[in-house]
Amino acid sequence: MSDRPSIAVVGVGAIGGAMAAALGDAGHAPALCVRTPFGHLSRRLNGETRTYAHRVDADPAELSHMDWVLLCTKAHQIASAAHWLRRLIGPDTRVAVMQNGVDHIERVSAYVAADQVVPCIIFLPVRVEEPGLVKQGRAGTVQVPESQAGRALADLFGDQSAVKVEPTADFLSTVWSKLVMNAVGGAICALALKPMSAVAATEVRELAIGLMEEVMRVGHAEGASFPEDFVEKTIERVRGSTGGHWTSMAVDRREGRPMEWQARNAVVGHIGQRHGIRTPLNDALTALRAVIDAPSD
Repeated sequence: MSDRPSIAVVGVGAIGGAMAAALGDAGHAPALCVRTPFGHLSRRLNGETRTYAHRVDADPAELSHMDWVLLCTKAHQIASAAHWLRRLIGPDTRVAVMQNGVDHIERVSAYVAADQVVPCIIFLPVRVEEPGLVKQGRAGTVQVPESQAGRALADLFGDQSAVKVEPTADFLSTVWSKLVMNAVGGAICALALKPMSAVAATEVRELAIGLMEEVMRVGHAEGASFPEDFVEKTIERVRGSTGGHWTSMAVDRREGRPMEWQARNAVVGHIGQRHGIRTPLNDALTALRAVIDAPSD
Protein backbone atom coordinates (compact mmCIF):
# COMPACT_ATOMS: atom_id res chain seq x y z
CA MET A 1 0.00 0.00 0.00
CA SER A 2 1.21 3.51 -0.86
CA ASP A 3 2.00 5.83 2.02
CA ARG A 4 1.75 8.86 -0.25
CA PRO A 5 -0.96 11.39 0.64
CA SER A 6 -4.20 11.43 -1.34
CA ILE A 7 -4.52 14.57 -3.47
CA ALA A 8 -7.29 16.08 -5.57
CA VAL A 9 -6.88 18.98 -8.00
CA VAL A 10 -10.17 20.85 -8.42
CA GLY A 11 -10.25 22.83 -11.65
CA VAL A 12 -7.86 21.47 -14.25
CA GLY A 13 -7.37 24.47 -16.49
CA ALA A 14 -4.02 26.17 -16.96
CA ILE A 15 -2.94 26.41 -13.32
CA GLY A 16 -4.56 23.16 -12.23
CA GLY A 17 -3.02 21.30 -15.15
CA ALA A 18 0.46 22.65 -14.40
CA MET A 19 0.12 21.78 -10.70
CA ALA A 20 -1.13 18.27 -11.43
CA ALA A 21 1.76 17.72 -13.84
CA ALA A 22 4.31 18.93 -11.28
CA LEU A 23 2.79 16.63 -8.67
CA GLY A 24 3.15 13.79 -11.17
CA ASP A 25 6.83 14.71 -11.59
CA ALA A 26 7.13 14.48 -7.81
CA GLY A 27 5.73 10.93 -7.83
CA HIS A 28 2.10 11.62 -6.93
CA ALA A 29 -1.05 10.59 -8.79
CA PRO A 30 -3.66 13.25 -7.95
CA ALA A 31 -7.31 12.86 -8.88
CA LEU A 32 -8.27 15.48 -11.47
CA CYS A 33 -11.70 16.90 -10.69
CA VAL A 34 -13.25 18.34 -13.83
CA ARG A 35 -16.57 19.46 -15.24
CA THR A 36 -15.95 17.98 -18.70
CA PRO A 37 -13.81 14.83 -18.85
CA PHE A 38 -10.78 14.46 -21.14
CA GLY A 39 -8.63 11.44 -21.92
CA HIS A 40 -5.39 12.30 -20.11
CA LEU A 41 -3.29 15.21 -18.89
CA SER A 42 -0.25 16.38 -20.83
CA ARG A 43 2.13 19.30 -20.24
CA ARG A 44 4.51 20.99 -22.67
CA LEU A 45 7.56 22.59 -21.07
CA ASN A 46 11.01 23.38 -22.49
CA GLY A 47 10.18 21.68 -25.78
CA GLU A 48 9.15 18.40 -24.10
CA THR A 49 5.63 16.99 -23.78
CA ARG A 50 4.95 14.70 -20.84
CA THR A 51 1.75 12.71 -20.41
CA TYR A 52 0.43 11.62 -17.02
CA ALA A 53 -1.81 8.70 -16.06
CA HIS A 54 -3.72 10.73 -13.48
CA ARG A 55 -7.31 9.71 -12.81
CA VAL A 56 -9.85 12.10 -14.39
CA ASP A 57 -13.13 12.42 -12.46
CA ALA A 58 -16.32 14.27 -13.36
CA ASP A 59 -18.46 12.77 -10.58
CA PRO A 60 -17.71 13.67 -6.94
CA ALA A 61 -19.51 10.52 -5.79
CA GLU A 62 -16.54 8.49 -7.06
CA LEU A 63 -14.20 10.12 -4.50
CA SER A 64 -14.04 10.71 -0.75
CA HIS A 65 -12.10 12.85 1.74
CA MET A 66 -8.57 13.70 0.62
CA ASP A 67 -5.41 14.59 2.53
CA TRP A 68 -4.90 17.55 0.18
CA VAL A 69 -7.20 19.52 -2.11
CA LEU A 70 -5.65 22.00 -4.55
CA LEU A 71 -8.36 24.49 -5.50
CA CYS A 72 -7.30 25.82 -8.91
CA THR A 73 -10.51 27.35 -10.23
CA LYS A 74 -10.66 31.10 -10.70
CA ALA A 75 -11.82 33.01 -7.65
CA HIS A 76 -15.32 33.66 -9.01
CA GLN A 77 -15.84 29.97 -9.84
CA ILE A 78 -15.76 28.57 -6.29
CA ALA A 79 -19.54 28.21 -6.07
CA SER A 80 -19.51 26.00 -9.18
CA ALA A 81 -16.94 23.76 -7.45
CA ALA A 82 -18.90 23.50 -4.20
CA HIS A 83 -20.04 19.92 -4.88
CA TRP A 84 -16.39 18.87 -5.12
CA LEU A 85 -15.33 20.73 -1.98
CA ARG A 86 -18.13 19.25 0.13
CA ARG A 87 -17.19 15.76 -1.00
CA LEU A 88 -13.41 16.00 -0.76
CA ILE A 89 -12.81 18.06 2.38
CA GLY A 90 -12.78 16.31 5.74
CA PRO A 91 -11.69 17.42 9.21
CA ASP A 92 -8.02 16.70 8.44
CA THR A 93 -7.90 17.85 4.82
CA ARG A 94 -5.57 20.69 3.91
CA VAL A 95 -6.78 22.98 1.14
CA ALA A 96 -4.31 24.93 -1.00
CA VAL A 97 -6.22 27.86 -2.54
CA MET A 98 -4.27 28.58 -5.73
CA GLN A 99 -6.01 31.76 -6.87
CA ASN A 100 -5.46 35.47 -7.30
CA GLY A 101 -6.38 38.02 -4.65
CA VAL A 102 -5.81 38.47 -0.94
CA ASP A 103 -8.92 36.93 0.64
CA HIS A 104 -8.23 33.24 0.01
CA ILE A 105 -9.35 32.04 3.45
CA GLU A 106 -12.60 34.01 3.44
CA ARG A 107 -13.57 32.65 0.00
CA VAL A 108 -13.59 29.04 1.18
CA SER A 109 -14.86 29.64 4.72
CA ALA A 110 -18.19 27.93 3.93
CA TYR A 111 -16.36 24.67 3.20
CA VAL A 112 -13.27 24.48 5.39
CA ALA A 113 -11.87 25.87 8.65
CA ALA A 114 -9.30 28.65 8.37
CA ASP A 115 -6.51 26.60 9.96
CA GLN A 116 -6.84 23.99 7.19
CA VAL A 117 -6.28 26.53 4.39
CA VAL A 118 -2.97 27.33 2.70
CA PRO A 119 -3.29 30.55 0.63
CA CYS A 120 -1.07 30.53 -2.44
CA ILE A 121 0.31 33.16 -4.79
CA ILE A 122 1.12 31.82 -8.26
CA PHE A 123 3.91 33.06 -10.53
CA LEU A 124 3.54 30.78 -13.52
CA PRO A 125 3.10 31.47 -17.25
CA VAL A 126 0.86 28.68 -18.53
CA ARG A 127 -2.09 28.35 -20.88
CA VAL A 128 -4.50 25.64 -22.01
CA GLU A 129 -3.79 24.48 -25.56
CA GLU A 130 -6.79 22.11 -25.57
CA PRO A 131 -8.66 20.18 -22.86
CA GLY A 132 -6.09 18.14 -20.97
CA LEU A 133 -3.06 19.82 -22.60
CA VAL A 134 -1.29 22.78 -20.97
CA LYS A 135 1.71 24.67 -22.28
CA GLN A 136 3.97 26.05 -19.55
CA GLY A 137 6.26 28.89 -20.60
CA ARG A 138 8.93 28.32 -17.95
CA ALA A 139 9.42 26.96 -14.46
CA GLY A 140 7.06 28.62 -11.99
CA THR A 141 6.87 29.38 -8.29
CA VAL A 142 4.12 29.26 -5.70
CA GLN A 143 4.61 31.38 -2.61
CA VAL A 144 2.89 30.34 0.62
CA PRO A 145 3.02 31.42 4.26
CA GLU A 146 5.98 30.24 6.32
CA SER A 147 4.01 27.78 8.45
CA GLN A 148 3.77 24.05 9.09
CA ALA A 149 1.06 23.73 6.44
CA GLY A 150 3.00 25.86 3.96
CA ARG A 151 6.12 23.74 4.43
CA ALA A 152 4.01 20.58 4.06
CA LEU A 153 2.75 21.84 0.70
CA ALA A 154 6.33 22.55 -0.39
CA ASP A 155 7.30 19.01 0.62
CA LEU A 156 4.42 17.66 -1.47
CA PHE A 157 6.02 19.09 -4.62
CA GLY A 158 9.39 17.59 -3.75
CA ASP A 159 12.49 18.39 -5.76
CA GLN A 160 10.95 18.47 -9.25
CA SER A 161 11.80 21.65 -11.14
CA ALA A 162 8.61 22.64 -13.01
CA VAL A 163 6.93 24.30 -10.01
CA LYS A 164 8.70 25.30 -6.80
CA VAL A 165 6.67 26.02 -3.66
CA GLU A 166 8.38 28.64 -1.51
CA PRO A 167 7.33 29.36 2.09
CA THR A 168 7.61 33.13 2.61
CA ALA A 169 8.02 34.89 5.95
CA ASP A 170 6.26 38.12 4.87
CA PHE A 171 3.46 36.50 2.89
CA LEU A 172 1.14 39.45 3.57
CA SER A 173 3.39 41.87 1.69
CA THR A 174 3.90 39.35 -1.12
CA VAL A 175 0.19 38.81 -1.64
CA TRP A 176 -0.58 42.55 -1.67
CA SER A 177 2.32 43.27 -4.03
CA LYS A 178 0.91 40.76 -6.50
CA LEU A 179 -2.56 42.29 -6.08
CA VAL A 180 -1.23 45.70 -7.08
CA MET A 181 -0.23 44.35 -10.49
CA ASN A 182 -3.28 42.11 -10.82
CA ALA A 183 -5.66 44.94 -10.00
CA VAL A 184 -4.05 47.44 -12.34
CA GLY A 185 -3.02 45.17 -15.20
CA GLY A 186 -6.21 43.16 -15.10
CA ALA A 187 -8.46 46.20 -15.13
CA ILE A 188 -6.72 48.32 -17.75
CA CYS A 189 -5.86 45.46 -20.09
CA ALA A 190 -9.30 43.88 -19.92
CA LEU A 191 -11.05 47.15 -20.70
CA ALA A 192 -8.58 48.10 -23.44
CA LEU A 193 -8.27 44.54 -24.78
CA LYS A 194 -4.50 45.03 -24.91
CA PRO A 195 -1.45 43.21 -23.47
CA MET A 196 0.35 44.38 -20.33
CA SER A 197 2.24 47.13 -22.15
CA ALA A 198 -1.03 49.11 -22.08
CA VAL A 199 -0.40 49.84 -18.40
CA ALA A 200 2.67 51.91 -19.31
CA ALA A 201 0.97 53.82 -22.15
CA THR A 202 1.20 57.60 -21.80
CA GLU A 203 -2.57 57.96 -22.04
CA VAL A 204 -3.24 55.79 -18.96
CA ARG A 205 -0.09 56.37 -16.90
CA GLU A 206 -1.80 58.59 -14.30
CA LEU A 207 -4.73 56.16 -14.07
CA ALA A 208 -2.34 53.24 -13.58
CA ILE A 209 -0.39 55.07 -10.87
CA GLY A 210 -3.59 56.13 -9.13
CA LEU A 211 -4.90 52.55 -9.11
CA MET A 212 -1.63 51.24 -7.71
CA GLU A 213 -1.53 53.84 -4.98
CA GLU A 214 -5.10 53.02 -3.94
CA VAL A 215 -4.29 49.33 -3.61
CA MET A 216 -1.09 50.11 -1.72
CA ARG A 217 -2.93 52.38 0.76
CA VAL A 218 -5.34 49.57 1.57
CA GLY A 219 -2.47 47.07 1.73
CA HIS A 220 -0.59 49.32 4.17
CA ALA A 221 -3.68 49.43 6.37
CA GLU A 222 -3.73 45.61 6.37
CA GLY A 223 -0.07 45.50 7.44
CA ALA A 224 1.69 45.03 4.09
CA SER A 225 4.84 46.90 3.13
CA PHE A 226 6.14 47.95 -0.29
CA PRO A 227 9.54 49.25 -1.48
CA GLU A 228 9.69 53.02 -1.99
CA ASP A 229 10.19 52.62 -5.74
CA PHE A 230 7.55 49.92 -6.13
CA VAL A 231 5.27 51.89 -8.48
CA GLU A 232 8.04 52.96 -10.85
CA LYS A 233 9.62 49.50 -10.94
CA THR A 234 6.24 47.94 -11.68
CA ILE A 235 5.67 50.26 -14.63
CA GLU A 236 9.21 49.64 -15.89
CA ARG A 237 8.56 45.91 -15.81
CA VAL A 238 5.54 46.17 -18.09
CA ARG A 239 7.55 48.34 -20.46
CA GLY A 240 10.02 45.49 -20.77
CA SER A 241 9.89 41.74 -20.23
CA THR A 242 6.20 41.38 -19.39
CA GLY A 243 4.84 43.95 -21.82
CA GLY A 244 3.67 41.41 -24.38
CA HIS A 245 1.85 39.24 -21.85
CA TRP A 246 -1.94 39.08 -21.97
CA THR A 247 -3.55 38.94 -18.54
CA SER A 248 -6.02 36.14 -17.95
CA MET A 249 -8.73 38.72 -17.39
CA ALA A 250 -8.11 40.35 -20.77
CA VAL A 251 -8.15 36.92 -22.41
CA ASP A 252 -11.41 36.07 -20.64
CA ARG A 253 -13.04 39.25 -21.92
CA ARG A 254 -11.70 38.66 -25.42
CA GLU A 255 -13.14 35.14 -25.37
CA GLY A 256 -16.48 36.24 -23.92
CA ARG A 257 -16.00 34.61 -20.52
CA PRO A 258 -16.78 36.14 -17.09
CA MET A 259 -13.86 38.10 -15.63
CA GLU A 260 -12.20 37.77 -12.22
CA TRP A 261 -12.79 41.38 -11.15
CA GLN A 262 -14.19 40.46 -7.73
CA ALA A 263 -10.86 39.14 -6.43
CA ARG A 264 -8.76 41.83 -8.14
CA ASN A 265 -10.54 45.17 -7.75
CA ALA A 266 -13.81 44.74 -5.85
CA VAL A 267 -11.87 43.29 -2.91
CA VAL A 268 -9.80 46.49 -2.69
CA GLY A 269 -12.95 48.53 -2.19
CA HIS A 270 -14.43 46.09 0.33
CA ILE A 271 -11.29 46.01 2.50
CA GLY A 272 -10.79 49.75 2.06
CA GLN A 273 -14.24 50.37 3.54
CA ARG A 274 -13.21 48.50 6.69
CA HIS A 275 -10.36 50.97 7.14
CA GLY A 276 -12.26 54.08 6.03
CA ILE A 277 -10.12 54.34 2.88
CA ARG A 278 -11.79 55.53 -0.32
CA THR A 279 -10.91 53.67 -3.54
CA PRO A 280 -12.82 55.52 -6.29
CA LEU A 281 -10.67 54.34 -9.20
CA ASN A 282 -10.88 50.66 -8.29
CA ASP A 283 -14.59 51.06 -7.59
CA ALA A 284 -15.18 52.64 -11.00
CA LEU A 285 -13.32 49.92 -12.88
CA THR A 286 -15.11 47.26 -10.83
CA ALA A 287 -18.45 48.74 -11.86
CA LEU A 288 -17.50 48.84 -15.54
CA ARG A 289 -16.49 45.18 -15.56
CA ALA A 290 -19.59 44.18 -13.63
CA VAL A 291 -21.68 45.80 -16.38
CA ILE A 292 -19.68 43.99 -19.08
CA ASP A 293 -20.23 40.66 -17.32
CA ALA A 294 -23.93 41.25 -16.61
CA PRO A 295 -26.29 39.06 -18.68
CA SER A 296 -27.92 40.83 -21.62
CA ASP A 297 -31.62 41.55 -21.34
